[in-house]
Amino acid sequence: MNSGPFGDLGDELHMTVPPYSHFLRSVRLVAADAAVRAGLDCEETEDFRLAVDELCHTMMSSTDHSLRLTFTATRSGVCARGATEARAGTRPMISALSATIVTALADAYELERVDDELRFIVRRNHTGARAR
Repeated sequence: MNSGPFGDLGDELHMTVPPYSHFLRSVRLVAADAAVRAGLDCEETEDFRLAVDELCHTMMSSTDHSLRLTFTATRSGVCARGATEARAGTRPMISALSATIVTALADAYELERVDDELRFIVRRNHTGARAR
């Protein structure tokens, strides 16, 4: 099993969405479904769904390419990973408000540019498993 802030391995669901905000509805639905499958309660599910939404919106503002998303449901919680090709000369710029929201809603997250790719990862654990 994988250790660290993003937990153990589990069932994965992959999706690709165009970089337009009107596709965030589909992303939010899949994020919520993955959280429910991981056994999160209603509040935890909503927190995860909103954190994923904020990170995807941030990525969409920095690319002209589709986002590749992976949702992983585990015994301890749920994780989402996102990646896309960066627009030339851009960095993933998360607003102060979005960063505050994601920090409050997620147990751990990262947003970075690696070479020509933008990436994020976000994790939400069951309340009993939270490591704050």
